[in-house]
Amino acid sequence: MIDPTKITDFGRSRHELEEFWLFCIIVAGKTASQMALKLDQFLEGRLPTEGPFDYVRRLIAEDRLDAEMRAIKLGKYNLLNKGFPQSVAVDAPALESASAQELSAIHGVNHKTARFFILHSRQDADVAVIDTHVLKFLRHRGHEGIPTSVPQNDKYYVIEELMKAEARKSSLSYAEFDLAVWNHYSSNGQSPLPLMAV
Repeated sequence: MIDPTKITDFGRSRHELEEFWLFCIIVAGKTASQMALKLDQFLEGRLPTEGPFDYVRRLIAEDRLDAEMRAIKLGKYNLLNKGFPQSVAVDAPALESASAQELSAIHGVNHKTARFFILHSRQDADVAVIDTHVLKFLRHRGHEGIPTSVPQNDKYYVIEELMKAEARKSSLSYAEFDLAVWNHYSSNGQSPLPLMAV
């Protein structure tokens, strides 16, 4: 089961990576702890040696994918009924090596979702996840022209580069830096911001 409080793991097995990918798709715009439980419930129907993607393929072959998602109230059915099959297709991007752009080609996967998956599953990730916490942080650091909502156009890439530059000023990896910023703003300042070089 996915533990949203310990999301970074560079040593996931193939099945764990598949589960994390499905989590990334379903969690967008939802509460992470609730969606982790929902995904666990969804995957309970697997056979003992069946991986998450094999299970989804079987549900598709048996025409039961939608019914199984609805049985546990997974939500976002139109999105997931397209995104899950695209994720498990023979020509789907390889989870271990696909670029953020390749992952974003899957229905329902945006810049943020693709980068979140890469950042928290690959040690050498050269991406930043832009969310409202990051936007607040960048405004706090004095960057001008930072919007209040996450852009879905080329401005995303500009903001991503700003965040990566800020992360390089710390002694943390991009993943650690991302979590520190998220923890600070989601705790209303109770968790400290990362220490930065001047």
